[in-house]
Amino acid sequence: MSHVTTRRAALSVAFSFPAAAAFAQAPGPQAFEPTAPGPDTPRPLPGERIIGRADAPVAVIEYHSLTCGNCANFHTTIFPRIRTAFIEPGLVRFVMRDFPLDRVALEAAAMVHCGGPERYEALISTLYTNKESWAHSPDARTWLRRTGTLAGIPAARIDACMTDRGFTDPIILMRLQGERESGVNATPSFVINGQLHRGVQSFERFSALVRPLLPPGTAPRG
Repeated sequence: MSHVTTRRAALSVAFSFPAAAAFAQAPGPQAFEPTAPGPDTPRPLPGERIIGRADAPVAVIEYHSLTCGNCANFHTTIFPRIRTAFIEPGLVRFVMRDFPLDRVALEAAAMVHCGGPERYEALISTLYTNKESWAHSPDARTWLRRTGTLAGIPAARIDACMTDRGFTDPIILMRLQGERESGVNATPSFVINGQLHRGVQSFERFSALVRPLLPPGTAPRG
């Protein structure tokens, strides 16, 4: 069962940072005002992660939360097969966008982006593989800081990434963009060539959705 964001009212109470209201939006104009990054805000700022060829015939956008058990299941057991069959042969461009469900997920995403593009996928794999060790821990930030420093990110930089709104607001904006533009309200959610599909997609289901969109004569590997 996917983590649906009918939890929004609870999240608005549970979150304790200035942008919390953005996660409890009523339909209508967006009131969230992002903080402009200052000169001391860590760089690069968080953005989507693109895996695969830019000219792939099928574009898949995944909205994920690092504290989501179904997201962890997808990335540890299903995504490796998708990478081999569809991404590496150039058939799918896979885009990862953050959709944090809670404060811990926001801080985890900030730590991942804090490491820069060269560490992104290794950190995502580490966090999802070890999700039960940190996601529900009362001291998740310490676990995240230790993991980041082991990956070579200075502790002071990690703290700045987690607490500087100029750095975390782009992550929140990714979530708001998914809600506004694609109707995302659950994690994981996948937008495949513009069509929204909620919940974990098995490899077989993913294949069934993607195959009809491939050019004639092309097929996944394996």
